[in-house]
Amino acid sequence: MSKELFVPKFILYYIFLDPRTLISAMTETLGLDCLVHLDSVMVYQKVDYADVFLGFTSNRRYSITSGPNDKPILYAVQDNNFWTREFGSKYNMTIRVMNAAKTDLMVVSKAKHHDCCEGPKVDVFAPPGNKIGWVRYHEGCCWDHMEIHEPKGQLLYKVIPYSSFKDNKFRIVDRNNKVVGKIFKKYAGFFQEAFSKADNFRVEFKDASVRTKAFFLATAFYIDAVFHEGRRF
Repeated sequence: MSKELFVPKFILYYIFLDPRTLISAMTETLGLDCLVHLDSVMVYQKVDYADVFLGFTSNRRYSITSGPNDKPILYAVQDNNFWTREFGSKYNMTIRVMNAAKTDLMVVSKAKHHDCCEGPKVDVFAPPGNKIGWVRYHEGCCWDHMEIHEPKGQLLYKVIPYSSFKDNKFRIVDRNNKVVGKIFKKYAGFFQEAFSKADNFRVEFKDASVRTKAFFLATAFYIDAVFHEGRRF
């Protein structure tokens, strides 16, 4: 009586698995697992009452949700001292993105050095200490835009406003000029819009990798600082 050949299931799995599925299974999440299955997020900035009533700004704080009425899945806070916020010649932005346990998952910070002819930039680290690229701001003759680069400098995406007169809507295009994401400033109500600098955003990134989603989220923070707070980097 012949014995059946025993082949462990995990060996059969790797022999017959579609390579594309295998690559997908190995895709990095950078610690931002909550973004894996999302096509968009909402970014809500907390109203800074010190700015409203006293004229001095506190560190910006955000909550990030998967939808308008959902609970926060991530939090973000600016990590700068009073002097650099109020009296520094140029804005030294640092944003820490964390989960509910206050574990840092991503850091967006102003690059220490940049070429003056190319415009300022912020570095993106996910997780902290692992630089995945940067976002650079460009002034244009018609309208300003931003560019997203990988660590070696290769251009990945351009972030372009829909109009030269408004800075509330941005489309994100790849190197083939295909739209791969969008960033919209959302109306936050009369009081917040009239008396504070706190802004809300919707970031869309359908069918994107977690790395790309991290880039787009970092870009939303940068857009808030440059276009809506008028910060000089």
